[in-house]
Amino acid sequence: NAGFGQDKLMTPDNDWLYKNKDHGMMAASASLGLIQLWNVEEGLAQIDKFLYSSEDYVKAGAALAVGILSSGVRNDADPTLALLDEHIRGDSHVMKCASCTGLGIAYAGSAREDVMELLLPLVEQENSGP
Repeated sequence: NAGFGQDKLMTPDNDWLYKNKDHGMMAASASLGLIQLWNVEEGLAQIDKFLYSSEDYVKAGAALAVGILSSGVRNDADPTLALLDEHIRGDSHVMKCASCTGLGIAYAGSAREDVMELLLPLVEQENSGP
């Protein structure tokens, strides 16, 4: 159902998302990005609520979803960078990793200097582990 916008398991009420643990929750919430592929306006509206979840793995999956649904899409407003930028500077290691990966997916091949400048300090850190 990539890019279809809806899925019988994932999109009606999202209860299935919370039936998983840790990485399962991250994968389930990230899959919403693939379901909403290239539909930035509607996709961000559905995924944004998960960026404010109390579960770090759900938030991390939402960060990945934002990157996935925005992959290859160029938007003057640049909502992907605006949403993921704040999480890269946060305290949660899983959110930093997911936000960096989401930005990488969204801007792959774009040669954006601003994205490189944002990611480069994180890559250069020697003690970037949890």
